[in-house]
Amino acid sequence: MRDHKKMYGIYLRASFLIAIGLIIAFLLTLPYAEPEPYKLKQEVVGIINEISMEIDKQIEPIDNTVRPKPQPVVIAGQNPDDGATTIDPTDYGENIIPTAPIGPDIEVIPYYKVEVKPQPISMPSPVYPPLAAKAGIEGKVVVKMLVDIDGGVITVEVIKSSGNPMLDESAIAAAKQSKFTPAKQRDKLVRVWVVRQIEFKLAGG
Repeated sequence: MRDHKKMYGIYLRASFLIAIGLIIAFLLTLPYAEPEPYKLKQEVVGIINEISMEIDKQIEPIDNTVRPKPQPVVIAGQNPDDGATTIDPTDYGENIIPTAPIGPDIEVIPYYKVEVKPQPISMPSPVYPPLAAKAGIEGKVVVKMLVDIDGGVITVEVIKSSGNPMLDESAIAAAKQSKFTPAKQRDKLVRVWVVRQIEFKLAGG
């Protein structure tokens, strides 16, 4: 009877070790699944050639008006030739930095009105910001590009933000590198605004 009680503890420990061994053996027989590497889905980039009138109304043409330089104001009762004190009015127009080359003969025509519309020649894809991709951030950016008479892009503005500045900045950088055929109105080269939509989407998103 005492021998049986002594062997009970041995049998219990042996059963425990056998159960552990069977579990380990079962786990070793399971196929090993390698984790898939992190991949980015190719950015979806498109150009909106059909621009609504509402968007065109929001796009203001660049003011190329040359403002005349104001003349000095002479204090009343003094002779200008006697070294009278003069006050030069502040010319705010001189401090404005133009966003595009000034050309009095270059018009900015709304896209829906232009006769020969610009056609895309080169539309570089944007770079997916690594930090945004790592954080799983996706979004769509809609930008407007002012296409010059040589087909290059003068300036880019965001119409609809993705909600993330990193995606917006990447979209702007790609849009600035775009190249188009020049737009024409009555056989004359003109500038025109073009809208482009860029979508940032991750794999599995």
